[in-house]
Amino acid sequence: MKLTAFLLLVLALQVSATGYSQKLTLDMHRVPLTKVLREIRKQTGYTFFYNTEMLKTADKVSVSASHASLEDVMAQALAGNRLNYSVVDNTIILSVKTDGTEVKPVANISVYGRITDALTGEPLTGASVKLKGTSKGASSDAKGNFTLELPDGGGTLVISFIGYETIEKQVTKAGQLDIALRQKAVQTEELVVVGYGTQKRKDVTGSVSSVRVNTISANVSKNISGAIQGRVPGVSVESASGAPGSGLNITIRGLSTLGNNAPLFIVDGVFVNSIDGVSPNDVESIEVLKDAATASIYGSRAANGVVIVTTKGGLKEAVPKLEIDSWVGVQSVPKRMSLLNGEQWTKLMQANMTGIPNYNGINSDWQDAIFRQATIARTNVNFSGGSKNFTYNVSGGYLKENGTMINTDYSAANFRVKTQYEKGRIKIGETVIIKRGVSRLAPGGGDQTHSLVGSALVMPATVPVYDPTQDLGGYGRRPIYMKNLSNPVALLEKVNRSAKDLNLLANAFVEVKLIEGLRYRFNVGLTETQGRTRTYTGMYNDGNAANTLPDLEEGSSTTNSWLVENTLAYTKKLGKHNIDAVAGYTAQKNTYSGFSASRNDLPDGTSVLGAGTAGSQKNNGDANVSAILSTFGRLMYSYDSKYLFTASIRRDGSSRFANDYQFGSFPSFSAGWNIHNENFFSGLRNVVSNLKLRGSWGVLGNQEIGNYLTQTAITSGINYVQGDVLWPGATASSYASPVDLSWEETKIVNGGIDAGFLDNKLFVIFEVFHKKTSGVLLGVPFPLSVGKTGTPTLNAGIIENKGYEASVEYADQTRSGLKYRVMFNFSHTANEMTAITVGSGRQEFGDISRAKVGAPIGSFFLIKTDGIFNSEEEVKAHSGKDGSLIQPDAKPGDIRFVDFNGDGKIDNQDVQNLGSPFPKFTMGLAANLSYKGFDLNIFFEGVSGNKIYNGRRQWMEKMTEVTNFSTAVLDAWTPENHSNFPRFTLSDPNNNKRENSDRWLENGSYLRFKRFELGYTVPSSFTGKWGIDRVRFFGSAENLFTATRYKGYNPDLGGGALSRGMDNSWDAYPLSRTLLLGLNLSF
Repeated sequence: MKLTAFLLLVLALQVSATGYSQKLTLDMHRVPLTKVLREIRKQTGYTFFYNTEMLKTADKVSVSASHASLEDVMAQALAGNRLNYSVVDNTIILSVKTDGTEVKPVANISVYGRITDALTGEPLTGASVKLKGTSKGASSDAKGNFTLELPDGGGTLVISFIGYETIEKQVTKAGQLDIALRQKAVQTEELVVVGYGTQKRKDVTGSVSSVRVNTISANVSKNISGAIQGRVPGVSVESASGAPGSGLNITIRGLSTLGNNAPLFIVDGVFVNSIDGVSPNDVESIEVLKDAATASIYGSRAANGVVIVTTKGGLKEAVPKLEIDSWVGVQSVPKRMSLLNGEQWTKLMQANMTGIPNYNGINSDWQDAIFRQATIARTNVNFSGGSKNFTYNVSGGYLKENGTMINTDYSAANFRVKTQYEKGRIKIGETVIIKRGVSRLAPGGGDQTHSLVGSALVMPATVPVYDPTQDLGGYGRRPIYMKNLSNPVALLEKVNRSAKDLNLLANAFVEVKLIEGLRYRFNVGLTETQGRTRTYTGMYNDGNAANTLPDLEEGSSTTNSWLVENTLAYTKKLGKHNIDAVAGYTAQKNTYSGFSASRNDLPDGTSVLGAGTAGSQKNNGDANVSAILSTFGRLMYSYDSKYLFTASIRRDGSSRFANDYQFGSFPSFSAGWNIHNENFFSGLRNVVSNLKLRGSWGVLGNQEIGNYLTQTAITSGINYVQGDVLWPGATASSYASPVDLSWEETKIVNGGIDAGFLDNKLFVIFEVFHKKTSGVLLGVPFPLSVGKTGTPTLNAGIIENKGYEASVEYADQTRSGLKYRVMFNFSHTANEMTAITVGSGRQEFGDISRAKVGAPIGSFFLIKTDGIFNSEEEVKAHSGKDGSLIQPDAKPGDIRFVDFNGDGKIDNQDVQNLGSPFPKFTMGLAANLSYKGFDLNIFFEGVSGNKIYNGRRQWMEKMTEVTNFSTAVLDAWTPENHSNFPRFTLSDPNNNKRENSDRWLENGSYLRFKRFELGYTVPSSFTGKWGIDRVRFFGSAENLFTATRYKGYNPDLGGGALSRGMDNSWDAYPLSRTLLLGLNLSF
């Protein structure tokens, strides 16, 4: 309630402030003064008070003003007439000038013109035109026009615009002055967000990567996580799923823990679980903080890096601007698995087993049955502007995405308002973001028997999709001799699984300038997510199981978090010394509550829980609370823009740990040297325009564990009998972790060099880093000798990541007007579990994918294959030291496995490390070109050096069950065909299909043509006639082509530390290729 009242007060103050700073645009020649006054009243809302007799003798006047102040317009309107005016509240009072009374000074020189981009000719809105040495100035309007009145004799005008080179023009007479500004090649002067403040790029001593707003708007269609993919060195972005509304997994500089490796996400100063709640059209900038120097200000939650999103705000003294962005497109699954058709399958099975009937003429394409071409569309509307004291930006949008899997879709509506009011020493503002999402989800099966994609891949083509002779839906059913498989179309059509969520983010602040250079800021933030899930299972028979009456399951959850921050910021410049300091105190509390309930056997046609049978009812609930208290401080110092130093520290207290171990401190230090500012470097500046060395060291933390791990949970009702008495009892359902459980601690050393050449047209950044995480939080099972079961969490491991990153950017423009920018980035990360500090220190976690000392996390430990036995002699030659056969059940055509430990047999002890799912190298390449209204954006991204375990191929090629197979089985080994594919055998005595074999391990490297976009902006000389500032048409394509050796749907896999690179999910949703057509409008 208090927050609502505060926001209403902010809006009231801001609305009342707009009238006093209103800008006027008039173009009237030789008209009565009364007509001019009426137009001023219309544009400002001011009321005029005067005696009508005094205007009867007034001369006709001329006024020409564009985005001018009231003072300037009134000076022109009253020029030549002996009239004076005064402003009282919202009233302008006119009076006759008496002797000795001077009318407000009227400028002797009127300068007007248009400010445009030097290459494109497009108008620049909000460009600043100021009279040098004074506070007098004006801003360009939506069409780039400006008007400025100068004193007699003129002066020097300073024209500037963000991202463009500032120029000066000497003006001595009235008239038209058109200005063309050139964009800066690389913006070393740009401000970057570094946590509780901003810093000039040239003064940054840590590792910060930025994604420009124009890159985001041009290259993201559905969410903003994709804006980082391939564009930020050292950052891995992987697709968790191709399902409608799904997001991406982001990992910064390797895996630092076996738990959650996601970075800390911040939107407009508020901590959030995901940045995809923000519409791509609303984003101003994205900063990625990768080292301790930049991230330690966030302490215990920054060990995995920080991603900061800043949304768009209004511009001061800018006329209202309306922008509409809309696009529509189609999506499809770009790749299909090659499977046996009905006739091929029948011939193969009849040749290898008895009881298979002749081909029935049915040739179902089960992939076509569940996949489709689907539409997608988004529209976003933005309204922004501002006066001298007040700025605003309001937006709303809607996304509708139909899934490429039938009966799946996602829709989302979003609304955002961001305003700011500044008057004197006080600045207040707020951000409110609301998003409502509705999903229709694919039913989750959990195993191959009752799944979607899994069943579609292995259901024989001879089974019909629909069979009208069958009851409960008329779905095709597999014959009894086949493996138990569900009809995936039946599941998609009869299991209605939906989810609804409402997300709120609200943030409000008050900033007060206490004394010169010292500011106090109070900030309060709130996030809340309300979720509802519902699964209604209708009546059907899918060939594997029958549901004769409907079932219903519903769930609800609420997650909310409040944040209060108090900060003091001090900025001081003493000669060549610059000091920037900040200190603060924050408190945050997070709460969660949820429940679920279900009943079976509802009457047909009803969908109410209470209608189900009481005996089938189930319910469950959960709730938890956590909190963090923090203090922090940071000092940034520079001398003569040459020598840079930053130190910061944060102390966090977390409720997730026991009392004596709740607090941790996280310091950092960094330094930089701008060599190009040294006098001895002056002779090289024509070639090397920027050169900076920087280095940093710091400590970050991780507290991502459960909320009550240091407390033992007790289950009652475990009664026992002693003698003739029944005694009530209880037992521990989960054992507490040690009370000394504490933070993971990550120490990071970072070094970098930034170099600009040819007036920064070419800019190169190179960095090296080393991350060492100690006290890794691991779930370690009790030894059997203890006599109890459980997996308490311990600080029990050490993980290291080290690597290097490079980015190169070149931007220029030709005399003919071609403007281009090429960006390339490249990174290498090596990960290793270096120690486990409990027990013998040699524990392993995981099965196929493991965390083991001396190997990267998630490495694949598998039995290595060594070709195919082509003869009995080769089988016999594969023997142990004692001469016995290593594979006694093998026959010609079977796989030869490597006896890694040399014990004369093949078993689980023969596994070895055969690769990591985490790429050794990642890269991105982008090129942007524009010429005479046309613009072209292309983007490639890729990875190399990683492996993928293709569990789906195992289903399609193991040949031990009566299912469909990949067409690869047509090349199976025979005495006449000595291929690399093993012989067809349903019994498989050699266990050719074994899961822990590198037969299923594939190269995960890929290069993807991620996006192609071509646009055309209609000349403003044409659109201006219709009152439209900008019209741009564009077409784009996403995920056009992927070059890879991987045989699955998609090599871009997400997953946790021990599930990354495992393509064995039965229901994993393939990625889509998207084609779009769109329109950008601004007024």
